[in-house]
Amino acid sequence: MPEITEYPSGSPSWADLLCKNGQSAKDFYGALFGWTYDDHPAGPDMVYTMFSHNGVPVCASAEPGPGQENLPPHWSVYVTVDDLEAAVGRVRSAGGTVLMEPFDVLDVGRMAIVQDKEGAFLRLWYPLKHAGAGKMHEPGAIAWFELATTDTDSAGSFYAEVLGAEVAPDPDTPFEYTLFKVSGVQVAGMLKIGEDWGPVPPNWGIYIGVDDVDVAVAKATALGGGVIVEPQEIPDFARFAVLRDSEGAVFSVIALNEWPA
Repeated sequence: MPEITEYPSGSPSWADLLCKNGQSAKDFYGALFGWTYDDHPAGPDMVYTMFSHNGVPVCASAEPGPGQENLPPHWSVYVTVDDLEAAVGRVRSAGGTVLMEPFDVLDVGRMAIVQDKEGAFLRLWYPLKHAGAGKMHEPGAIAWFELATTDTDSAGSFYAEVLGAEVAPDPDTPFEYTLFKVSGVQVAGMLKIGEDWGPVPPNWGIYIGVDDVDVAVAKATALGGGVIVEPQEIPDFARFAVLRDSEGAVFSVIALNEWPA
């Protein structure tokens, strides 16, 4: 697939990992997905690590900055918007919370950190020099973004207002699942947190594409990670598993029956 150079407004476009130990994250994800990395200065005593697959940036990681020291390791999702201030205003009017007002990220873009009505965190991104991941929807790259929430109707209304996304049930899944679409293109999914999940807060998560889910699960375990949801099938579509890395950050892996050309 050709390298992605821009994302429509309302589309998830990037993800990064907050990790306790940057080298541990490099070792784990590099061995698991074949990613290479480049460290970039991001302020006093701060480094932003860009992960690439076959030379194309796919995501990133960083150790905690000021005020983040007590946060657990986790992945954050970014959504591109064409007007950051207007999107932040819509977050407020839709009942969400603005945790960090729009600010410059060096010279590569502008960002705000928000929280939806149910409590899921999201980063709104206005690109300047950094559009987002150079590729998606293939092995070695992010293949899907997904919101797990306690109230799908409320969350659907929130993101329809804030991002201008079309929110509709997925008619092809054998369970209740909602799709977010931008200009008719599926960009993310949403499902309700089940009672059997335990104390899981609403959250945005990522699926990373692999050729073989079972091989990836075995490798992640050998690297010090763990399995949260054992490999299972989505009939006629894909196989997936939910994992945690060596520091506890949660992510999923997925192998589609047929990857996009």
